[in-house]
Amino acid sequence: MAEKSNLNIEEKFAQLQNAKQVRPQISRPKIQRVANYLRNRKHFAKHYSPKLMSIGPIHHRDPNLKLGEQYKLMWAAMYIESTGKSPQILHKKIADNIEELKSLFAKDLLTDHTLFPIFPFSNEGVEEMLAWMLFVDGCCLLQILEKAKLDKPEKMNVKVDQLVLVMQDVLLLENQIPYQVLKLLWRCNEFTLLETMRNFLRCHHWAERNGSDHHAIRNAVVVFLEDPPTHLLDLQRRIILPDHHAPPKTQCNEANEEEQNQNNPNENHDKANQEKQNQNDSNENSDMVTYRNIQELKEAGIRLKSSKTRRPRDVSFSHGWLAAELTLPEIVVDDTTPATFLNLVAYEMCPDFENDYGICSFVAFMDSLIDHPEDVKALRSEGILLNSLGSDEEVAKLFNMISTDLVPDSVAYADVRAQIDKHYRNKWKTCVAVGYHTYFNNPWAIIAFLAAVLALVLTFVQTWFAIYPAGC
Repeated sequence: MAEKSNLNIEEKFAQLQNAKQVRPQISRPKIQRVANYLRNRKHFAKHYSPKLMSIGPIHHRDPNLKLGEQYKLMWAAMYIESTGKSPQILHKKIADNIEELKSLFAKDLLTDHTLFPIFPFSNEGVEEMLAWMLFVDGCCLLQILEKAKLDKPEKMNVKVDQLVLVMQDVLLLENQIPYQVLKLLWRCNEFTLLETMRNFLRCHHWAERNGSDHHAIRNAVVVFLEDPPTHLLDLQRRIILPDHHAPPKTQCNEANEEEQNQNNPNENHDKANQEKQNQNDSNENSDMVTYRNIQELKEAGIRLKSSKTRRPRDVSFSHGWLAAELTLPEIVVDDTTPATFLNLVAYEMCPDFENDYGICSFVAFMDSLIDHPEDVKALRSEGILLNSLGSDEEVAKLFNMISTDLVPDSVAYADVRAQIDKHYRNKWKTCVAVGYHTYFNNPWAIIAFLAAVLALVLTFVQTWFAIYPAGC
């Protein structure tokens, strides 16, 4: 039965008027559940839920994660011992800041009695339960970040197969705790905390193959010091999409921008005109571009090349006389890929997270190129897609699946798509490329062609001397 409203008609009108007010700018996304319209899709829910261990409140009392609770207490105790501080001191740091930490969680989590049951005859409220949970989970997570190494599972006193699951679980959207919790519990300075978090993420597939030099890593950590991550998953996204993270606008930032605009009116006018022109070009490109898979692009003379990096934005297109080249980043595909992509996508689609949809856009772009197993095979043969999942058909289905219901940034990759489309529409280049692709697709065909040309030349020379003998 529907709940009866106690509001009179005037109060309802007032509520309606208040609803049109602009949503206040939120500086940081809160810890929250995956949106229902994402989680409720068929075969998707399992990629958002932890397999062994819960971190934070969302899966705190899951009966399927009891083994993980035992590991959590063990690792929290190991971390506390390594700090040389008493657990009471560390717990007090969380308890003293619990009101601020509460504001970092979605309200529905703190009012969910299945997560924070209020028992009769108990003096423990939501604040006390949340403080204890964040204390234990935070110490446990710091131990994982610092000591979890797949080649040395004995440091965590656990089998390697279970350590693999834990290292995947801590990167789920619903398994995040605020960065401020880790900062309060960390034994050293904030720089070493961010460095530890970054080193943990280097074991992930999106890390550079040969790593980065120490100077580059140090510079990246300094950037994170100036604008700290929201949580571990946020840091992972910012590492995957480097140099493209803009801090959310605050009133202070807006005031500074306004002052700069007033001091430089001409520069501001030129900048506005340039942005308008870029937007018009992007819109025009977006309107005329049609998506084509890898096989069709190859037939049109577009070759594939690996960028030798694993950054989604390292996508480019270059023209040639008879062919063109599409450069793509390396992508490792294995059993963890669906959860990785889906949780990053779910994070970008959080209603309070202002971002450029970098992961969503990359997934949608790759899905536009991959329709069939043959497309996957072509990417594999060029060293772009490293398939550890199984058959090429499974990989093609994977990209088609994770791109379902995505709304990418329409400007992202617009220039590349427009250049591909321009090359594809050039009939001369397309015909030459099709001929080359058809008749010169292997060394034997090229040898046969050269032999035929040589035979024609020799025949011409023989005929010439037959008609015009030497010495006549």
